[in-house]
Amino acid sequence: MRSKRPFSVLFEFYLMIMGATFMAMLVILVMNLSTPFEFTQDRIGELSNPGWWGIILARFLILSMATVFSSLPAILLVGKLLKPVTQVMAMGPQNAPDILKKKARQRLINMPFIFVPVNIGLWVIIPMCIFIVFYKMDLMDWSTALTFSLRATMVGFISSAIIFFSLEAYLRRTLIPLFFPQGRLADVSHTRRISIDRRIRAFYRMGSLIPLTHIVLTLFVLFLQVDDNPMSTREYAKSVFIFSLVVFGVFWVGSGLLTRLISQSIAAPVNEMVTAVKAVRIGDYNTRVEVVSNDEIGILGDAFNQAIQGLKDRERIRDAFGRYVDPKVRDEILSGSIPLDGEYKEVTILFADLRDFTPFTATHDPKKVVKMLNAYFKAMGAAVKENKGLILQFLGDEIYAVFGAPVTDENHPSNAIKAAFDMEKRLEDLNRDFTANGLPKLSHGIGIHTGTVLAANIGSPDRLSYLLVGDAVNLAPRLQAMTRDIHARIIVSKETMSFLPRGFDMGLLAPYPHPVHLKGVDQDLNIYHTRA
Repeated sequence: MRSKRPFSVLFEFYLMIMGATFMAMLVILVMNLSTPFEFTQDRIGELSNPGWWGIILARFLILSMATVFSSLPAILLVGKLLKPVTQVMAMGPQNAPDILKKKARQRLINMPFIFVPVNIGLWVIIPMCIFIVFYKMDLMDWSTALTFSLRATMVGFISSAIIFFSLEAYLRRTLIPLFFPQGRLADVSHTRRISIDRRIRAFYRMGSLIPLTHIVLTLFVLFLQVDDNPMSTREYAKSVFIFSLVVFGVFWVGSGLLTRLISQSIAAPVNEMVTAVKAVRIGDYNTRVEVVSNDEIGILGDAFNQAIQGLKDRERIRDAFGRYVDPKVRDEILSGSIPLDGEYKEVTILFADLRDFTPFTATHDPKKVVKMLNAYFKAMGAAVKENKGLILQFLGDEIYAVFGAPVTDENHPSNAIKAAFDMEKRLEDLNRDFTANGLPKLSHGIGIHTGTVLAANIGSPDRLSYLLVGDAVNLAPRLQAMTRDIHARIIVSKETMSFLPRGFDMGLLAPYPHPVHLKGVDQDLNIYHTRA
């Protein structure tokens, strides 16, 4: 939105106030002249004089001057109320002090609530003073003076309501988006708000009760004056009918304008949210609702934006999660169909470790080391993922992966062995690239074991990890460590081999000639291995 100049804002405020005030005074004049009171009949009779155009012009000028005079206090008040806002606009929202910006935001929200009560007070006091003077000067009787005073006040109520919702609409369209780019108007302290319920009740009172009250009051005064009125019954009925048409037309226009302002204040943000919902439904998480109020719709808009941001973050997490695990596994976890609070599962653990990598890092450029390590993890991670495995952690130069969790997979032992052979092949391809670029080759050992583990989310409340607990988890890295001792690239426990289906091609795996002893394990283990 293009920023407005302070003078432009003040000028547009003045036009709204003076325009509404002038139209209200014109309405009062028309209704007063159309009412068949003795006072108004005398004024209409003056129009038959030769100089009636001069009388009309003089009264129009008096009406215009009265508008300017009565609007002057309101205009001065607007200038004072908008002072923090214009100061921030003059400095620029980014350069203004925080305390001034806070005051300007409060003032923008409270502006209609501060100004309109003052305007209503003027509509109560000024007509009352004017018609008391008319009564004291014997220009009209007390019932006519009271009627005209109350009538002006009631019209002033409608005019003030139109000014309130016009100011609100103007602020929502121009200044509030500038001062509240992220919304959150409801979070601003010491501010007033008008609920949807109160808006509807305001429309009912201004559009229905005030016109009806005005008609009843006028007809009651006409009833009191009917004996003193010199008009015939037909003329009197005709005058009442003309008055009714004038009242109908005046309040039809006023109520229509008020209805439009109130309905737009509710319908416009709701329609914007409906449009945003349609965008989100097709996967557009960059859409946003412009929040310009602190009522229920504004609070709902803020909540909607937070929900969209949550969906956007969830989609980002979903995409990131999908880089490490098969999309089917990812969707199962995010859908909540997999219990993450702990379950015993039969799984196969794969543990891989680069050999002699620690001394390699001490003698080579760190950037080169990181580049090679990332290339290695990328290739090995792809091998694990393509064989339905999940990498739980990258530990320095080690890979810790599981097959058969969190999504149950009956073929987890064979998939783990396939992944190990795939890792071997990918490492050979990777080493050819390293050699072509003048980099040293990498070598690793892989240990695989199958057993029952406890799979759960483990950690602190603010940081959890999906981990496995059990002896099977400890055996896989120890089998990997033994690859050095027996000069093997892959070691698979007999437990894993026992789960393989008949006819499964074990590749280069062969049984080790005798059981091996692992530190921390009571019984010796039978293993299968590949020669290095």
